[in-house]
Amino acid sequence: MLYDCLVIGGGPAGLAATVYLARQKIKFLMLTGDVGGQTLWSSDVENYLGFHLLNGQQLVEQFRAHLKDYRKDFELKEGERVERILRSREGFEAKTSLGSYWAKTILVATGTKHRELGVPGEKEFYGKGVTYCATCDAPVFRDKTVHVVGGGNSAMDAAIFLAKYAKQITILTTNPDLMGDAGLIGRCKAEHKIRILGQARTRRILGGEFVNDIVYADAHGEERTEPTQGVFIEVGVAPVSGFIDFVAKNANGEIVVDKHCATSVPGVWSAGDVTDVGQKQIAVAVGEGSKAALEIIQYLQRGGR
Repeated sequence: MLYDCLVIGGGPAGLAATVYLARQKIKFLMLTGDVGGQTLWSSDVENYLGFHLLNGQQLVEQFRAHLKDYRKDFELKEGERVERILRSREGFEAKTSLGSYWAKTILVATGTKHRELGVPGEKEFYGKGVTYCATCDAPVFRDKTVHVVGGGNSAMDAAIFLAKYAKQITILTTNPDLMGDAGLIGRCKAEHKIRILGQARTRRILGGEFVNDIVYADAHGEERTEPTQGVFIEVGVAPVSGFIDFVAKNANGEIVVDKHCATSVPGVWSAGDVTDVGQKQIAVAVGEGSKAALEIIQYLQRGGR
């Protein structure tokens, strides 16, 4: 089957595009690991218009409820991640572990994934005290002492969420102080459970069956060891763009798009956090996904021109 469009990714950008494409009766398929993407792991969402305060999972439930109105108008394959996109005679081919799909146009909205720290012990203790998702795992660390590695918004967001459960949270940041949203900085510094260690570079994670210690270098390069029962790694994210190699990307691997969300290749659009658009926000991703869908609709109506 040849689809009009393949929407790759089920986060806010892909979901917003889905609503527009479905309303126009475009024949399309969405391929995604999970509906909601990184939004699922957001603790508090305070700046999405129309929703005063809710967490990421609650917002995704609202997205899913909206999506139900259009489910008969498109195909959805959840849990099927795209491994590679190729150009084909018909347009484009998306390969997954389960099969191949062809379409006239592509919308890449795959978002980002957590960056790894790259220190000894990180991989060995993953799932044994090392985690990348405070929203998922915080309840497991109730009344425990934990460390958050990172000093930006994601690290602060994780620390604030952990304060609901953990006994003490130490943020280890390589910068002299926290950097990012002023509101988050204020909340972290006001929370008595949160301790901030600046100019601290994590060197390794130690333990036996589970994590026991974290080793970091201080401002003078001297190594210090602290006991810990959990290490939450929040050192940023990387775009999920490795499966497509024929569109222009920047040095960070983000897909370069113009003001219409078009990539360097005709017939391929991209939206959301996977692109080089600077503001990585849910509201921005929804707007970019909507814009991309409108452009795709017009492109198809013009016969692919």
